[in-house]
Amino acid sequence: MADEVHIKLATADDAAKVLDFLRQAATESDAVLIPHLADVTAEQERRNIEMINSFDDCVIMLAMLGNQPIGIVTVMVLEKQPNAGELGVVVAKPYWRNGIGQLLVGEAEYWFQNYSSLQRLVLTVFAENVPAIRLYQKLGFRQTGQHRDGQRKVLEMEYQN
Repeated sequence: MADEVHIKLATADDAAKVLDFLRQAATESDAVLIPHLADVTAEQERRNIEMINSFDDCVIMLAMLGNQPIGIVTVMVLEKQPNAGELGVVVAKPYWRNGIGQLLVGEAEYWFQNYSSLQRLVLTVFAENVPAIRLYQKLGFRQTGQHRDGQRKVLEMEYQN
């Protein structure tokens, strides 16, 4: 029987795999915007995951195919808006357009509604990323603003219950 994709909360033991996944994904998409990703050690990532898991307003979940992450979703509380969490989603390129992003965002929405202390779920997406925008709209996000990040237009979106 073929392996099935399942979603799990990331644990400190996943740190090295998470780093490997994010570094590979950064070569496949310019939407992976993690500062100093190349410099982060597995031990630092381990501590980051432990810290994230200690708060009720942050979460990191992995889409796993067998023993390997093929997608990740995070919700991180915004420092300047402590009632809002920023959603981040990355799916490995070979798995684009296979429902993995939808699965991850759906899990994040469920966590937001049932477990978090947050009041709002927000995200930013490059305007040319039409498949992602359609997915977010399908899952209840609406555009709340836009701005430029260098030469690129970025849409701001918010989840609506």
